[in-house]
Amino acid sequence: MAIHSAGTADLAEDLRAALRTLVRTVTVVTAWHNGRRFAMAATAVSEVSLDPPSMLVCVNRSSNLYAAIESGCQLALNVLGSEHEAISRACGGGMRNDDRFTIGDWDHSDADRPPILADARAVVLLDPVSHLDHGSHRIVVGNVRSVLLPARQAPLAYCDGRYVGIADRVATM
Repeated sequence: MAIHSAGTADLAEDLRAALRTLVRTVTVVTAWHNGRRFAMAATAVSEVSLDPPSMLVCVNRSSNLYAAIESGCQLALNVLGSEHEAISRACGGGMRNDDRFTIGDWDHSDADRPPILADARAVVLLDPVSHLDHGSHRIVVGNVRSVLLPARQAPLAYCDGRYVGIADRVATM
């Protein structure tokens, strides 16, 4: 096993390999900005606090979602279920812009909020309150505006560069 330290060229690749060993639930972050819908698959999503209820999401500044993020508009974190792999692939770069919304049951009925996936495991609506730019990403912290729990199903997870199954009993808890 090679050990690399800060300042070596291989450190980023070593970190990438280490991060790939983490099992992460897949989330699609959506936004509505200047009359356009945005969607991006993400695994860098986490809780921050329950007082106040808040979460964070990390967005690459080269992402098309970044313009919406920069505006401070409301975000929706759509937590994907096991049957949403095609949505994840589309929003992870497999499709562009508005085409990402042609797969899945997206609810666009409320012009005051981002699109939400009608059969997501959970949807968390965030009002961004702070951010930090670090390296290639913007880390956005948002206060939770509302939570929707439309469907109980096994989560869509990602590990070692592929989608992995999670025990079905998780969906019935």
